[in-house]
Amino acid sequence: MIRTIASILITLGLILGVSFYENYRVDKTFDELRSAFETLHEKTELGTANYNDGVAARDFWDEKKETLHFWLPHGALQEIDFQLNEAIGFLYLDDYEGALPKIEVLIGLTDAIPHSYKFDVQNIF
Repeated sequence: MIRTIASILITLGLILGVSFYENYRVDKTFDELRSAFETLHEKTELGTANYNDGVAARDFWDEKKETLHFWLPHGALQEIDFQLNEAIGFLYLDDYEGALPKIEVLIGLTDAIPHSYKFDVQNIF
């Protein structure tokens, strides 16, 4: 009986520990991505962004995406790929007005995606 209760408590502790760690890692990663996308947005607003800035943002995203695939489903991350690639295409053409909305969507996704997977009353009901 005592072993059963102990094993249940240990399992519960492990589940809670992994859940808190996952929440921390996802939030931290998306905060870093948001910062990178905000920098790209500022440079685009000033008209100083170029194709290489977009590629650097995509490389940073690809690096972070490897970790996020462990915690989040592929479909949740796919929209960032689409929007980022379109923004890079606009930057390649020096079309800053076309790139700005895409980058704004990216910034919004860095808030929306982690919030969608948090343990929250809104996500339960």
